[in-house]
Amino acid sequence: MGFKMRMARSTVHLFSIGITLSALWQPISALQGDNGEKFERGKRKVVFEPYKDNRVDLLGPKLLFIALNLGGLALGVWKLNTLGLLPTHASDWVSSLPPAQEVEYSGGGIPLR
Repeated sequence: MGFKMRMARSTVHLFSIGITLSALWQPISALQGDNGEKFERGKRKVVFEPYKDNRVDLLGPKLLFIALNLGGLALGVWKLNTLGLLPTHASDWVSSLPPAQEVEYSGGGIPLR
């Protein structure tokens, strides 16, 4: 995924947006436990189900799985920021601000009658 995101560059076009959305969707779907297979007897297949055993401690691999997917999600959010699609600057919210009050008035010159 990192190579695809590097090749997408930082210009906003269809390819880079598709790659970025894919980078966001894959970790979310992996953390939800959906591995792309169909439902089995009304249950979703989860990632660590085949390795479930009382003799094996899966806490370390599960934590690593979660950390790597959160890292992938952070990479997707970073790419959104690089593309300028996240509202992170004050200028992104200008339309919702009230107009500024005038502080001083100026006048002068020759009065017109």
